[in-house]
Amino acid sequence: MERQYAEPDRSNPNNYMLDSCVYGTLAEDEELFDVLKESVSKKFCYYTTAIQDMEFVEGKGAKTYNKECIPIIKKPVPSDSIEKFRQINKELNVKWVSEVATYIRDHTRVDGTNRFVEKNSLEAKLLQEIMKKNNPDGNKPFFYSHDAIIVEATVHYGCILVSDDKKLRYTVNQFCPGKAITTLRLKEIIEKL
Repeated sequence: MERQYAEPDRSNPNNYMLDSCVYGTLAEDEELFDVLKESVSKKFCYYTTAIQDMEFVEGKGAKTYNKECIPIIKKPVPSDSIEKFRQINKELNVKWVSEVATYIRDHTRVDGTNRFVEKNSLEAKLLQEIMKKNNPDGNKPFFYSHDAIIVEATVHYGCILVSDDKKLRYTVNQFCPGKAITTLRLKEIIEKL
């Protein structure tokens, strides 16, 4: 099954944006993965951005780009990990949402799937808040860029971010209370239904 772009149904209270770290958690925790698989029949919908596939398949995460905006990939992503990420996408019916165009090399596509953030919008403010954590003079000047892009898409599409990154959840919840949860909290929500 090939992944597709989708516009989330904003009337569905169970639209969840999966942060990249969640994939590692699901790959290691079969019980949690089973709970999420069952949730699909309860109208839980899962989304990611296409940039996350760059991390999963090519190993090109924002944290791998150096000052010259060239990805430094120390070792390729193992094929069994790629297969597990594909299995997660398939079994959870994870769809892509479009993300904002960026200035990171090899990230902006010209196929109509990138969009521009509305100036002065809530998602623009949150994007800027996370992006300003980047250190342009450091060895990894784009360290927080993917996080910012994923969070912007979460807010833009009215989803709830699922992330085990405490600092990222804190920042999201400062701007949008209750819009970022852990994988364990998601499991609790699903099991209550």
